[in-house]
Amino acid sequence: MESLEVSSFGPIKQGEVQFGDLTVLVGPQASGKSLFVQLFKAIEDSGAIRKKLKQYGFVWSKDKKPVGAFLSTYLGGGMASVWQPDTSISVDGKPYNFLGRVVKSPRGPRVDKESVFLIPAQRVLVLQDGWPKPFMGYLPGDPYCVRDFSESLRHLMEQGLGSGKAIFPQAGRLKSQLRRLIDEGIYIGAEVQLHAEGLRKRIALRPHGSDTLLPYNVWSSGQREFTPLLMGMYWLMPSTQVKQKGDIRTVIIEEPEMGLHPQAIVSFCLLMLELLWRGYRVILSTHSPVVLDVIWALKELAQLEEAPAIRGLKKIFDVAVLGQPIKEVFTSALRKDYRVYFFDRTDDEVEVRDISSLDPGDDDERVSGWGGLSGFSGRIADIVGDALYAGSAT
Repeated sequence: MESLEVSSFGPIKQGEVQFGDLTVLVGPQASGKSLFVQLFKAIEDSGAIRKKLKQYGFVWSKDKKPVGAFLSTYLGGGMASVWQPDTSISVDGKPYNFLGRVVKSPRGPRVDKESVFLIPAQRVLVLQDGWPKPFMGYLPGDPYCVRDFSESLRHLMEQGLGSGKAIFPQAGRLKSQLRRLIDEGIYIGAEVQLHAEGLRKRIALRPHGSDTLLPYNVWSSGQREFTPLLMGMYWLMPSTQVKQKGDIRTVIIEEPEMGLHPQAIVSFCLLMLELLWRGYRVILSTHSPVVLDVIWALKELAQLEEAPAIRGLKKIFDVAVLGQPIKEVFTSALRKDYRVYFFDRTDDEVEVRDISSLDPGDDDERVSGWGGLSGFSGRIADIVGDALYAGSAT
């Protein structure tokens, strides 16, 4: 899929996104970003999703309103109302029959393998007790993407991740510079380990220089938010020479910045560039101006000669020694296509706007303010400055 256009879908009145190598979606809460990326996955992986839902006993085809019943099952309870009488979808510029091609099971060849891996914003729920829940371990109204992500991590753990060695850091997982940045920004010398509690295994944290194991629920919020994300990266980045995982070609990550310090967000962005180097197409939704800072820097540095551009990236990501593996990641990143879209909400309606230029001198404040992510702090400074000036004049 090269482009997806929707109208009258949940809060989204009208919007089209043309996907680059990395596509970033920004906008206020409840503006439809999560709905949009889940719709993307539903279209791309319709056969695999139908197969898995039916495998676990979910049925919607006999409902009088099958689209609404499917969306309540897939998006979560109460979400049937996002589909309206005038909802329309176009894929690559052509009208798309969502009922016939996603909700129902049309005759003809079916693709039952998933090509999109979605890491949801609710990922902290996945490891609530220190072990990934099974697909059916969630409440009836919980969305498919959370169940599916949790099931993927459960399989990863059952295949032996962490057996006999730390889950993090692992010498065979991730490039050494990435491990260093993650350690400094998130785990601070601690090891993430697999710990047996009687007959049950659980993930625990061993602080540096301590024999004490801390259960998952007492970790810092950043560590709890990041660990499921890290495990998702492990799943996408096999420790062998294979760059990609199976049939997965697109990675969607919702709100990767949750619970993280800005420097840790920069470390995540280097993980993101690793995904691009491996050939994945990446879609992010974010509320973090730091993510757009990095995207803007990549777009600007790409206009320079390769050597100074790579030196700039080395400083941005605080890479102490520029080895060949990271240099390859940086070189790849400078050649990628970056797109940014703003889910612009006015009253109860949302329109999607292309702000990919990220031009701070643009007359359109939605572009120059990066969808409000950079403009908000400037607006506060202006207000405080005006107040101070008024106060000194009285």
